[in-house]
Amino acid sequence: MIAWREGTEPGSKSLSVLLFAATLWAASYAVALTTFDLGTRAWFEIPIEIAQAIIAPAWFAFSLAYTGRGDLLTKRTVGVLLIFPAFVVASMLADPASNLLWTNYRLDPILGAATVRFDPTFWYLLHAVYGYVIIGTGLVLVVEMLVERLSHYREQAVALAIGSTAPTVAHVAHTFQLGPLTMINFTPIALSVTGATFGYALYQFQLFGLSPATGRLGRRSAIDDVAVGILVLDRENRVVDANAAATSLLDIDGASAALEPLSAVLPGVNLDSDRQLVDVTVDRRRRTYEVTVSPVTDQYDQTLGRTVTISDVTARVRRRQRLEVLNRVLRHNLRNDMTVVIGYADMVEDRLPDGEQHAAETIRSRSNALLSLGEKARSVEQVMANIDAEHNFDAVQTVEGVVNEVQSSSDTGSVTIDAPPTLQVVGSESATKLVVRELVENAFDHGGDDPNVRVGIRQDQSDLVVTVTDDGPGIPEYERSVVETGGESALEHGSGIGLWAAHWTVDALGGRLSFDVEDGTTATVRLPRWCGRATDVSDE
Repeated sequence: MIAWREGTEPGSKSLSVLLFAATLWAASYAVALTTFDLGTRAWFEIPIEIAQAIIAPAWFAFSLAYTGRGDLLTKRTVGVLLIFPAFVVASMLADPASNLLWTNYRLDPILGAATVRFDPTFWYLLHAVYGYVIIGTGLVLVVEMLVERLSHYREQAVALAIGSTAPTVAHVAHTFQLGPLTMINFTPIALSVTGATFGYALYQFQLFGLSPATGRLGRRSAIDDVAVGILVLDRENRVVDANAAATSLLDIDGASAALEPLSAVLPGVNLDSDRQLVDVTVDRRRRTYEVTVSPVTDQYDQTLGRTVTISDVTARVRRRQRLEVLNRVLRHNLRNDMTVVIGYADMVEDRLPDGEQHAAETIRSRSNALLSLGEKARSVEQVMANIDAEHNFDAVQTVEGVVNEVQSSSDTGSVTIDAPPTLQVVGSESATKLVVRELVENAFDHGGDDPNVRVGIRQDQSDLVVTVTDDGPGIPEYERSVVETGGESALEHGSGIGLWAAHWTVDALGGRLSFDVEDGTTATVRLPRWCGRATDVSDE
């Protein structure tokens, strides 16, 4: 009943049928042993044989479903498995005492029980072997879990293996007349072991609550449903399997592509390279795929083939190319054109009356601001390109150097630094300089007419923490919000790339940038695990 109530779990229905058949066999045999009328005794062989006919296919169906191979159990498979047992049962209905299985059916009581003897036929032995093959196949599937790396399921597998092996051994002994008391069939008694071990697995090991089918089917579903294409190659680099994403990306039919060489399905792949970009034409369109090649090995590290994963990166590659071209052209043209504009502003200023020269100064200052913006974009690009480079440096010395540069370029304001004498860290010094410069410049810009900026440096456990505080009205809310929300719109956008540069850099370093506007503005940068590792990474 418990197995039946777990009907949504893989194998639960098959297990409940198996246990019902075992109960039918044991009950029928128990009553038969008390029936000494030969004619009546022979009729009890029918429910016994029906139970035997059910147990083997039910066990096989359970093992398939429980180990995640339930898709192999179709109605046709079940029908084929039951043909031979059904034929045998039909012959017994005609004459229980004389049928395909035995002749000379007779009573041979022992120990006060109505045991019988008979002469087995070829069909009897064939029927027994047929059941052993089915049960053995299912047993192999379950025992397979013992050799797999599925430690959570090993106790379940042992319980199931014992429960299925005990009645099989008893039946073999009775079939081939092995051991004492050969006229007694101990299989129904051994089926009580099956019930006990299976019940123990249900209660103790969460037989259905912790099913290996979940892991196997989950892996299969992940491979079939993932957007990344996966090809499996054999030693000859022929396609032996392809998931749905691969057939879609390559516009191929999975069945027709089977055993085709990889070069015919995806030309241009270098199998000696782990990761590469491959340009292909699919459906008359040029696509760029990122291809990753990995070996498939057995437990002895022998290469059996390869897996080839395919990701469509066409949009990403084209976007990167456009950005690289636009970045180079705009920065080059901006620098050259603004230099010309500044030159003409100087000429205009000399020719304007004294009261109108402010116009030329406005042109010059705005042009210089645009040049500075272009250089800032270039600096950000250079820092982000080498963001993963790490080395030892003194964070206090680096921050002090950046602060002095910013302060020397400003006519007003002051900066105080609260820091220990030295603080050795491991990380990107160029990224640190960029972040601190942008935050200090923002503090000067938004700190009022005569800003007082405070910069703090400290170690919080293994994290490096840098704070920049101004005493002015602070950074406007719209400037902060576009960075904190991660995007701009036509109605809500920042006035430059300074805060964006700081945000991108801190995010790429795995850190966090936050703002506190309770009293002025305090920008806090936290860079995890930068402190305490100075001796682990050698200086570059």
